[in-house]
Amino acid sequence: MLYLIGALVLLIMVLGVIKFIKSGNKEFKSKLSLKEKKELEQLLEKKNVEKEEEKKEHPAEPVVKTKASYPSKDIKSEISRFATHIDIDNPKVQLSIRNGVENFLGMNFKEALEQFSLAISINPQAPTGYYCRGLTKLKLKNFESAISDFSESISLKIKEPNTFYYRALAYSNLPDIENAILNFKSYINVEKGYAEAYYELGLCYKKLGKNDEAINSFTQAIEKNSKHELSFFERGLLKHQSNDTEEGCADLKKALELGYLPAYDYVNDLCRANKI
Repeated sequence: MLYLIGALVLLIMVLGVIKFIKSGNKEFKSKLSLKEKKELEQLLEKKNVEKEEEKKEHPAEPVVKTKASYPSKDIKSEISRFATHIDIDNPKVQLSIRNGVENFLGMNFKEALEQFSLAISINPQAPTGYYCRGLTKLKLKNFESAISDFSESISLKIKEPNTFYYRALAYSNLPDIENAILNFKSYINVEKGYAEAYYELGLCYKKLGKNDEAINSFTQAIEKNSKHELSFFERGLLKHQSNDTEEGCADLKKALELGYLPAYDYVNDLCRANKI
């Protein structure tokens, strides 16, 4: 008998638990009086005010957007950035880009070109394939074809300002100095802190005989990088040509001091001869 009573009590308890779960715990929701509700609202409002005050005293740190790496004359360094290229919309393009980079780094440039071309054929609207193929052609000194690929990637709105820099290098090697200048300026308009771009721009002006513009560009390069030895050297030579011997020698000596050994002969010939 006791066994039956115990079983019945257990059954009633189980049914009660099941009913409690199904009801969403509504039985245990307390009913607040108007006074209690008012006090609770005041407490919540006070907490919100305290949170706002804390935000003002300790503001969240701003999110810093990462920028693309500065370009390098070492094409290998630039193209290796795409070794883990991701294309969410098209895994086949992603695979071809990665394979192309792997082949480039292994100096198998023919296969690299084929892989980048495959990526382009799969999706002609994706700019990365054109960009990487352009870099490969630049490495192979196929300048005109490289310019064509860089131009296509720019028209497809690639988010790589470095494209202008490398297209400028290709133009300067043709040589098409006017277009090289335009592209270096386009790069500088986006990335103002890269000394090498100002240096390359200065060399272009120098080739055109625009010495004042060249000196200004080398000066800007030095402002961005106070240890840019080549800019000191080139500026020193141009100042000498402008009969500013003292300033020219100062720049040449600075280039030598920074480790640019070819400046030694110029310092010896131009500066010591004039006792500067």
